[in-house]
Amino acid sequence: MTKKAQLLLFFVFLISTILYPKIIYQPLEQATFAKVNEETLNEELLISRSQIVYLLSDIYNSYPEFYSVLTRTATGVELMNTYLEDQALKIVNQVLFIQFVEQKNIDLQRKQTWNNIEENFSKAFKDVGIPDEEIEDYLLALGYTSKTNYLEDAYYSTLYNNSIAALYTKIVQEAEVTDEEIAKEYQNNKAIYKSDPAADIKLIIFNSTEDASYTYNRIIEGYYTYDEVFEQTDSATSMRINLKDDSNSIVQTVKSNPPGFITTPLLYDSQNGTYALLKIERKYPEKQLTFEEAKDQIIFNLKDKKAQEYFDKVLPTEFQKFQEESSIILNSDMF
Repeated sequence: MTKKAQLLLFFVFLISTILYPKIIYQPLEQATFAKVNEETLNEELLISRSQIVYLLSDIYNSYPEFYSVLTRTATGVELMNTYLEDQALKIVNQVLFIQFVEQKNIDLQRKQTWNNIEENFSKAFKDVGIPDEEIEDYLLALGYTSKTNYLEDAYYSTLYNNSIAALYTKIVQEAEVTDEEIAKEYQNNKAIYKSDPAADIKLIIFNSTEDASYTYNRIIEGYYTYDEVFEQTDSATSMRINLKDDSNSIVQTVKSNPPGFITTPLLYDSQNGTYALLKIERKYPEKQLTFEEAKDQIIFNLKDKKAQEYFDKVLPTEFQKFQEESSIILNSDMF
């Protein structure tokens, strides 16, 4: 995540934890902890977000005397209720922000989002090695009372994150920049508009290090050239890579060697156990971009700055107004 994206998420997190409007307390259906502009929020969502099941279980096992005070005294129960209400308001404000974005005619594709989460449910647990028969126990250990509870939590978390990204995209797309702004940006910040160093490479992929080593030795001994093998191999590919990422071992290898260099077998995909022979075709140094070459990036940077200004200066006021005009009801039987 870029620094700008982190700042953006941090800012929206701050405004999502401040509640301006008046809260109405009245009885709601037993399974509902809040109603936000007619959107009902399930009690299980609050239980999972607050981690109250996990917290109480941990306190019971580690600090039984404190657990007794917490659950059997008026002061302890009041403390838990205060904590739950605070967590409830945080969820309410996230839902408010989702609704705020939607009222700007931004379709967050709620149905598709839910379907995607539901479809990926079993796969997610399979990928981490948890068998189907153990999923419920695993969910309970995480503080989720059911599969539906887990899905609903993931659903609202995803909607909230998507709403931030969608609003940012809308502001960037709608921002207007003039030719004068573009020219001024280039003249004032020409040094930042440079192409990254890059390289064109070829890769021949092998299923084992033995096959890769055999082919490498045959190439070095002159039985055939790298390009001959490349042309005759289905599992061969070419690409251009950015040479700024020093953490990447392939990048380090390419930066340290000249065009024409062929590597010894490299581990290509540790998960699939594949290896590769890499050939450096061409290297491109960093260079100053002309105005025309940099124009698209300049336009994006200017629009990005306008979006940041919107999030910093306009959004808080807009969102506060939306909050104040919203109807928020908390279940008086719970708080």
